[in-house]
Amino acid sequence: MTDTDDTVYTVAFQGERFLMVYNEKRKGWEMPGGHVREGESREDAAKREFLEESGYDIEIVEIRDLGPCRVCAALLKDRINPRPEMVAKLFCEVPDEIFFSREEYEDVVPWAWNALRG
Repeated sequence: MTDTDDTVYTVAFQGERFLMVYNEKRKGWEMPGGHVREGESREDAAKREFLEESGYDIEIVEIRDLGPCRVCAALLKDRINPRPEMVAKLFCEVPDEIFFSREEYEDVVPWAWNALRG
């Protein structure tokens, strides 16, 4: 069982590009993620949130503790949800129009890339 205040997000790569979703409420691109439900593992929460928000399945390779949240490095798999909550797009670099910390994303994207290659 996990703390229900836990949050997770995922950096998932397809080749050399990573997926982000556009959050209309926040008016910016972000990594798919959200809260861990009671009784849910962090890995299961990351997979569920990624699928709900982007429509894609993922294979998690590594999880990193960032203090207030956990970030997962993952491989992007098949699109299995035809009606995701958000628009998803693949990027080669962190876009200008983001909601969360650029510094954090510019740290975790290379970390995830290296974790997947490791």
